[in-house]
Amino acid sequence: MPLTSEQLRAARALLRWEQKDVAEASKVSLPSIKRLEGKPGVLGAQDRTVDAIRSALEAGGVEFIPENGGGAGVRLAKPSGVSRATPDEMKASATEVRLQAASAADEAMSDMDATKQEKAERRGALTGEPVMVEKARDKGRAPK
Repeated sequence: MPLTSEQLRAARALLRWEQKDVAEASKVSLPSIKRLEGKPGVLGAQDRTVDAIRSALEAGGVEFIPENGGGAGVRLAKPSGVSRATPDEMKASATEVRLQAASAADEAMSDMDATKQEKAERRGALTGEPVMVEKARDKGRAPK
């Protein structure tokens, strides 16, 4: 289900979150949140970015409503007896998930016949971690 800038702003309002709270909870940069909210309609971002924003807001306590004749929307989720997570709690949870993904990626690639650089790139693609790229100039492979 696509997420719109209107739903994003409405979800923030329901949670009484500022843009920086969404950025911290979703690990999406504040300038990206501002840019996405500023353009009407479906968010123009990669799927993983939209998923991170949606997950952060849902963890905060909102529910996105699909377009079912009345239009897409957002509402507070029914309380399930569990308190809503704060942005700091969601940040800690996201960090834990990334560490688990990194560990799983390392384990999956341990038997692969690949260079350290290739493994780092694959791990980065799976976990969203930055990839440390070898300096090609130092290896004599790039023009000066």
